[in-house]
Amino acid sequence: MGYYFISIGGSGARVLEALAHLCVAGLLPNSEGKGNFYAMAIDPDQKNGNLKRTHSLLNHIKEFQNINVGKETPLLKTHLELVDPSFVWSPTPRGQNLDTIISYHNFKNTPIGKLYKSLYTKAERDEALDEGFRGHPSIGAAVMAKKTGTAANVTAEPAWQKLIGTVTTDVKVNGSAQIFFAGSIFGGTGAAGLPTIARILREEFVTLGLIDKVRIGGALLLPYFAFTPTEKEKKNIRLFASSDNFLTNTKAALHYYAHTGGSGYDSIYFIGDETMAQMPNFSVGAGSQCNDAHVVDFFAAMAAVHFYQKGTKKPCYYISRNKENAFQWCDVPDVIMDSKENPLVSVQKRFVQFTRFIFAYLHIVKPNFADLESGDLKETDYRWYVDFLKGKAKVTDDDVRNFEEYSQSFVVWLEQLAQSVGTRSFEMINPKSFSFDNSTAYINKNHTNVKINTEIFETLGYDNSKVTIEEVKKRLNASKGWIEKLFSGRKKHNDEFGEQFGFFLRKLYDSCTVLDK
Repeated sequence: MGYYFISIGGSGARVLEALAHLCVAGLLPNSEGKGNFYAMAIDPDQKNGNLKRTHSLLNHIKEFQNINVGKETPLLKTHLELVDPSFVWSPTPRGQNLDTIISYHNFKNTPIGKLYKSLYTKAERDEALDEGFRGHPSIGAAVMAKKTGTAANVTAEPAWQKLIGTVTTDVKVNGSAQIFFAGSIFGGTGAAGLPTIARILREEFVTLGLIDKVRIGGALLLPYFAFTPTEKEKKNIRLFASSDNFLTNTKAALHYYAHTGGSGYDSIYFIGDETMAQMPNFSVGAGSQCNDAHVVDFFAAMAAVHFYQKGTKKPCYYISRNKENAFQWCDVPDVIMDSKENPLVSVQKRFVQFTRFIFAYLHIVKPNFADLESGDLKETDYRWYVDFLKGKAKVTDDDVRNFEEYSQSFVVWLEQLAQSVGTRSFEMINPKSFSFDNSTAYINKNHTNVKINTEIFETLGYDNSKVTIEEVKKRLNASKGWIEKLFSGRKKHNDEFGEQFGFFLRKLYDSCTVLDK
């Protein structure tokens, strides 16, 4: 069974970023490893900074996800695929404005042309749309209406043919498929694309006779951030998004969904934040539009995970916090897996173990791997290197390099989640459990030097695990049969894989396990 995710606009790209991390951590429902995760993005602003960051993350994951870590682990359980190699589909041709896209010259002297001219300002009509719809859903609505006037206009394009073909095959082989969208309903691209693309796909699967086996869901993001352009920026930029209009845009969008029965969705998740995070930099689009991750992105990604589970068929979902001024694990519902042995998985337990695993890699392995390889450190003090990595993996290997870069990006993402809550507390991963010791790298957002606070390591997930960094080192340096001993009496451990980088990662991950009391 496949899990299909389509991000729309910059906000959707950030949700996809969060979902990619959950995918690597083993939080998608396919505990048996039988489903793939397919990703696609819709954005007229193909140089969008958030989109580029997410695309880079997905490429790193694709490069190392075939590492053999065995079957009996949630780590790397779900295989990631890009629906189309280009990844991004744009509804607008490069260099064209609204007048050109809707062929205004064909009807400019007609009553419809006069009405169109009265509804759109000259700036809205003249601005090239290479950097998106600039937070103007009315522009996006016109473009999408023109582009998606009939299903054939969209579905004839290669990216959509690939998506529809993959879903069709998935349904025939596995019996069902689930497609999930995410985007904001208060900006431009998401507000315009969320209802129209879902409707087009539904019509296509109705035509193919598959609609009873294809479910479509979506996370509709309500306002959760704001930005303030300077007077100079307002003067020099003719067309830009204004957060002053977000609530008005949202009200209009909610009215539309309420009166269209969900506009093509089987289930809708509404997620926002009453506290508007202030974005430090104003941007109209392109590379400079690279907003930090937000806790709303995480909850929207968890909405996708929830939708992918069996039995989630209500038309509307929302989520709330237990404490007004805190974000806690008890706010997040557990995941129902496709497994008879372990049907319910604690998100806290799995995510926190994964975080410890990443932290342990960055604290124990990354600082020493290259020095051990070059002979600058005494090998006998690092049994894990001798047993699992010496002569079997090098720091220059693509798998090792991509995993290391992924690990660093994961910590940067965590930091941004923690900072996004403002004066409220982030009681999911303790922000004091890590830091960055290079101020220049911090400013440039490279964060190449991650420092792990070993004193907080055992409680980094607010779980009092008793798994200290020294305990991880002890387990890691134990004999090769330690994994079997760890699970002795609880389950049979019979994974088979070579002693390469994957086996080492598996042992490190298991070394971060919280043992039953």
